[in-house]
Amino acid sequence: MRHLAIAALAATTLLLTGCSSDSTPDSASTPDEVVESQTAEPAAPEPEAEETKDTSVQDYLDEHGITDAMVMRLAAVAVANNYADAPFKTEDAKLFATVIGDHCESVASGKQTWEFYKEDDKSTGGTQAQVDAFYGFAQGTFCPSMTTEK
Repeated sequence: MRHLAIAALAATTLLLTGCSSDSTPDSASTPDEVVESQTAEPAAPEPEAEETKDTSVQDYLDEHGITDAMVMRLAAVAVANNYADAPFKTEDAKLFATVIGDHCESVASGKQTWEFYKEDDKSTGGTQAQVDAFYGFAQGTFCPSMTTEK
C-alpha cells in the first residue's frame, strides 16, 4: 500500500512539473512544494475486535448450583429487607447472588462468620430485624441449596 502511494505521488509530481528536458521550472510549483496525490485510496478500516461477553457471573452461579429461581427468591428477600431497591434487575440480582454465595463459602471455610457480615450490614444502615431476616434466609435456605460442581 505504501509503495502504491509513493508511486502515485511520484507520477503526480512528474505530471504536474512535466517530464521535458527543459531546465526551466514550471512557474506554478516550487521545489519545496509537496504535491499530494488526488487518487490516494482511503485507509483500510481497522478490523473490528470481537467482543467477548463476560460470563463470569453466570459461570459462578452454574458452578455453585444457584438457579434462576434461587436468585429471584434471594432478590425478593433482599428487597423486603432493604438490601436492594425494587425493581431488582435480573443481572443485578445475579451479581448480588454471587456476593452472598461468596459469604456462604467464607463462613463454611471458617474465614469469616455470619456475625461479621451482620455487624457490617448494620454499620451501613441495616436494622437488626432486617439483618436477622436476610441472613436467616441466607443461612437457612440459600447457602444450603448451593452446590459446587467438580
